[in-house]
Amino acid sequence: MSFKIYPDSIEETHSNNLFRYILKVCNFYKPNSFKSFEHYPNKWIDKNFVSSMINLRKSKAIFSSIYDTIQLSNELQKIPFENNFENIASDFLQINKDNLSLRNIQFRMDFPNDSRNSYGWHQDNAYDQYNINSNNGAVLWLPLVNTNEENGTLEIKPGSELSSFDCSERVSSGDKYRSEQILVQKKYLDKYKSKSIEVKKNNSLATYCGIFHKSGENVSDHIRFTLVVRYNNQLSKDFLFYRNLKKN
Repeated sequence: MSFKIYPDSIEETHSNNLFRYILKVCNFYKPNSFKSFEHYPNKWIDKNFVSSMINLRKSKAIFSSIYDTIQLSNELQKIPFENNFENIASDFLQINKDNLSLRNIQFRMDFPNDSRNSYGWHQDNAYDQYNINSNNGAVLWLPLVNTNEENGTLEIKPGSELSSFDCSERVSSGDKYRSEQILVQKKYLDKYKSKSIEVKKNNSLATYCGIFHKSGENVSDHIRFTLVVRYNNQLSKDFLFYRNLKKN
């Protein structure tokens, strides 16, 4: 099994609370750039909201500050606990939830026709190397809007889900602004076919931390908002701190 979809993983109330918080943060950094919650009936895909966000994106400094503030916010950090995401990770990995560690939660904003923050084919376990075995790490991909190929839904390589992080290597990309990524080597990518997975809003796509994956290109007229939550089995002998102990 490459992945599993868990329906209604985020309560609509919690999605709305996060939306309110985004408005508050944006207005803090750029006053009066957004109206109140009630002015955006379609929330994340509301045309007026999307238009204001795109205008805000034009200021790199302000937008970067907003993005970094959101990642550290209590409003974002409490979502996994309010919605019991540990139950999803526990079910998917088939382990007791007491064995889980929560690596992080990330809030992504992928704008139309903007690939500046896109990654190539990668593995999440290549970045932390917490578990050697891919089936001891779960990644939950939770869109706040319905996703499809047009707005760049997640692409995976079924069959690669149990791959070791040794399949990846560090590479530099970009011309004017060089950035380092850890990407899957081509010789491993060529072994598997790609598949785009459509996911309904507030559902969770759970997969293993070693699967080859990337986000598609958003060519729609709205922003793809997504939460990414990563869990690991920390009471397994392939977990990083246990491995390090055995080396001594």
